[in-house]
Formats: sequence, structure tokens, C-alpha cells
Amino acid sequence: MDGLRVSELAERAGVAPSTVRFYERAGLLSPARRAANGYRVFDESALDELAFISRAKGIGMSLEDIADLVASWPVGECRPLQARLRAYLGGRISQVRQQAAEMGMFDRQLQAVLDRLSARDPGPEHCGRGCICEADLDLAPGQTSADPAPWGCSLDSDALASRTAQWRALAAAATSTERGSGTARLMLPADPEMIAAVAALCAAETACCPHARFLLEVTAGHMILTVEAPSTTGLLDTLFPASTPSLQ
Repeated sequence: MDGLRVSELAERAGVAPSTVRFYERAGLLSPARRAANGYRVFDESALDELAFISRAKGIGMSLEDIADLVASWPVGECRPLQARLRAYLGGRISQVRQQAAEMGMFDRQLQAVLDRLSARDPGPEHCGRGCICEADLDLAPGQTSADPAPWGCSLDSDALASRTAQWRALAAAATSTERGSGTARLMLPADPEMIAAVAALCAAETACCPHARFLLEVTAGHMILTVEAPSTTGLLDTLFPASTPSLQ
């Protein structure tokens, strides 16, 4: 047969067939053609395209960014495309360094909490509301639970725009997306690359937004990502469009 069927392309590229179909629908792969026997087949060049997608995802590019670059290939010159890649990498490096600094700060805050708990022996005291087990958990000493710090993303404007674009690209890749009060749920393809990308994005988000919680459920056919955040923070409104269907 002159060409590769979906299963053959997936096997040679080391990805799931569902990933190949998803990338084709998203415009990341050149469309399949019909062989003489009626089967949909891809050219050998699809292997190079899948390899590029894998490398681009490896440096943190969103599927939206990758699709934009792929669309520019037929008419684009190398120099401006390389300039866009360099600009992306520069921004990505800044983002990673900022996240590392934030994680370092969070590490020091956690150590301070541990030190406070370790410095006191409560003895036989009754544990309950207001005891040191509760009060000493404050990351910011002197701040009471009755006066919590308002939520605010610690990312700068450029990093926040990049992060928001990543979440919205993820929402666009979902087979279904639902919104509720303080909750969003996305159903996504359950291929290893998608699972790894979602897990990395959730980890990055918790580094700068400790009020958010993420639950990832993986089955043989799909995965479900549940995002929880207080409705007063506006986090979900930032990450997902207001037109997302409501949870039942």
C-alpha cells in the first residue's frame, strides 16, 4: 500500500492511534488521503511531522502554538520562523525561572511551618479550633483564617497570558468541557503524551495558585481533569471561557 494507515503511523511514531486522529483534526498533521483500496493513509512525511510535534511539546509549546507554526511552513521562510521560536524559548525560560523562584519561596514557607510545629510540645492539651495545630499552619505568620489573603496570580502579564493560552488550548482539545460553581471538568484523550502534558500544566499552576486543586482520572478510553477553585477568586473565569456548558 502506498502510504501508512493510522495504526501503522501510530506504531512507527510511538503514539496512540487516537493521538494521530486528534492531531489531524487539530490541523497539526497533513490530512490523510484515500488510497486506491479506499483506506485513509498518510504519507511518510507524517512521521517527521509527529516528531516535530513531540519535540515542540517537549519544550513546553502549546498545541495552538505548534499548529500556528505548522500552518506557516508551506509559505514561511526559515528566518522569521526561527525568530518566533527564539522569542518563544526566551519567554519560556523566563517562565521556568520564575516558577523555580516561586517553588523555592514555597519550599521556605513550608519549612517555616514545619519549624513552628516542631518547636512546640503541646503535651496533653485538647486539640481543636484555635490550637497550635491549626494556627501554626499559616504560611504567613500573623494572618488569621478569618482574614485570608485574597487570591492573586503571581505570574507577570506575559507569563499569565501564556499560561491562559495553554489552558484554553487544553479546553479546546477536550471532547467535552463543563463548568460549575468553583469547578470545571474536562474530558480529554487518554494518550501518554496528553496525560504528561496535563500533569505538567497542573503542577505548574499549583506553584503559583495554591488555592487551586486538580484531580486527574485516567481510564483506558479517556481521562477526566477536574479543576476546583473558589468562585470568588475568578481563576476558572480566567482559565476557561464563560460560554463553557454548566455542570448538571
